[in-house]
Amino acid sequence: MLVWALTWPLAPLLLAATAACDLVDDDKPIVVASDLPLVLAMGACWVVGVVVTARAPGQPAGWGFLGLGTAMAWSGLADVYGDLGYIGGHDLPAWRLASTFGDSSFVWWFVFLALVVQYTIPAQIDRGLPRWLPRLTIVSGVVFQVMALLRSTNLDPPRSDLRSPLAVDALDGPAKLLAAIAIYLLGLVLIASVVLLVRAFRRSTGETRQQLLWVVAGAVPLVPCIVGSFAVSAADRNDLAGLFIAIAITTLITGAGLSVLRYRLYDVERVVTESAAYAIAAVSVIAAFVAVVIVVSRTTPASSESPGVTVAATLVGVAVARLSFIWGRRAVGRRVNPVRFEAVDAVRSGLAGATHDLDGLMVEVLGGGARVTYPDVVGGWVTSEGRPVSPGPNAVDVRRRGELVARLEYDPVTTDLAVVEAVAAEAAAEMDNVALRAELARQVELIHESRARLANAHLEERRRIERDLHDGAQQRLLGMALQLRGALLNGDGRVLADEADRTISELQVTVQELRDLAAGLQPAALSAGGLLAAVTDLAARAPVTVRHDVVDERFSPSVEGTAWFVVSEAFTNAVKHSGT
Repeated sequence: MLVWALTWPLAPLLLAATAACDLVDDDKPIVVASDLPLVLAMGACWVVGVVVTARAPGQPAGWGFLGLGTAMAWSGLADVYGDLGYIGGHDLPAWRLASTFGDSSFVWWFVFLALVVQYTIPAQIDRGLPRWLPRLTIVSGVVFQVMALLRSTNLDPPRSDLRSPLAVDALDGPAKLLAAIAIYLLGLVLIASVVLLVRAFRRSTGETRQQLLWVVAGAVPLVPCIVGSFAVSAADRNDLAGLFIAIAITTLITGAGLSVLRYRLYDVERVVTESAAYAIAAVSVIAAFVAVVIVVSRTTPASSESPGVTVAATLVGVAVARLSFIWGRRAVGRRVNPVRFEAVDAVRSGLAGATHDLDGLMVEVLGGGARVTYPDVVGGWVTSEGRPVSPGPNAVDVRRRGELVARLEYDPVTTDLAVVEAVAAEAAAEMDNVALRAELARQVELIHESRARLANAHLEERRRIERDLHDGAQQRLLGMALQLRGALLNGDGRVLADEADRTISELQVTVQELRDLAAGLQPAALSAGGLLAAVTDLAARAPVTVRHDVVDERFSPSVEGTAWFVVSEAFTNAVKHSGT
């Protein structure tokens, strides 16, 4: 990420430049005792800022810590560079401007301190934080810095005979007034930010209250320290003013650190756990290496410088590194977040078993609201058995190699999101394997469904054929039989001959209908001319006089076929019961 590459190295580079400037003056130590609190505070701010911005880049408080550490490093460089020109007598470019910045850059300490406190307040707990407060903080700092460059007032001791090289005499009065207003306003903003943080703590409950506990304890001393720094600064004791600010920064950093370690403030517990584990592993490796070398050198002095000793010490160090890292991660993880540690440890133990039920394991670890679903090829979600399900509202996407392999659903009332994410990361490989089995199970399920549809279609087709035979050819044959029986009972040879001719014609039509039925087609008249043509043809072949009224309009084949069989049934019943 580009912003990390641009911001993280700033404080170390400024500190390195400060050390280089100190080395120019051989008589001056790099760090004096009075500078040590500020150097430690600066390093702590930078470390916390890097950790928070790496784990939670969207958390503004992390960037506030990073900015505070960088601002302190910038103040140190400006002071030392200015001293090289003022005290050391070196002809350096812009050393007077650097002295002016060193004299006034403390304002950015106040700015970033206020921003850290403001952005630590949870928005969901205290929405009373004015949106303009961070803007007022930054504007106050900018106004003071600009006015400090423009006013013609001499700098603070020990540079009392210097003034800003950018000073404008005509603007000295307004610049001094605006600078005073800006710095006192900034002090009030910082105090107000602490008050808002305390109010947010009093309104918070549960885990949020625990998260804010230590950071509030660390922020409360800011108020007396800021007041004290203004008081001693007015008495021209800038060394004490810097000490007060260093104490304020140290207490805030300590409180934030305790909140990070104990209650996951800024959600950096994983970074803290891994970093501590690597540190333990590194110390263990060094200790093991040194121990092996010492033991071998004392027991066999002649071989103390042998390459074999180095190889043996290295092998021992490698073995110790793995064991100490695992132990350190477990030990630190249990202290940083016990709930998350226990959940991940339970998942790891469950997956290590010979046989395990992933769904049951997730329910056991995360509660009854846990469920694992897998994506199918059509964009839906299925269970491990391949059955389609509707996705739940609360879930964590599980990805491997950039691809979505599963979703772990959970109940936010009983389970913390950070715990679910940790469990999902631990079980991602197993979920990927189960996703393949779920896809296979889904294909088998689709095959079963397809076979069931085919069986139902076969049954429906048999029923259709039975219905068509009953309503079509069967009724027509029955009608012809009744017509022939009527002719025989009549006894007239001429009538019998006519009925025989008619029957032959009907048989030909019936044969054609049977052929159409075998081919799955509708009657030719119905297919060609629609329902009107089919009914007209049927009426023309009926043994009784038929009058019909059918609209001359085409409909869908299914509608026309159904209507045709209904009319055929009606014709057959009419002939059957007409007594003809």
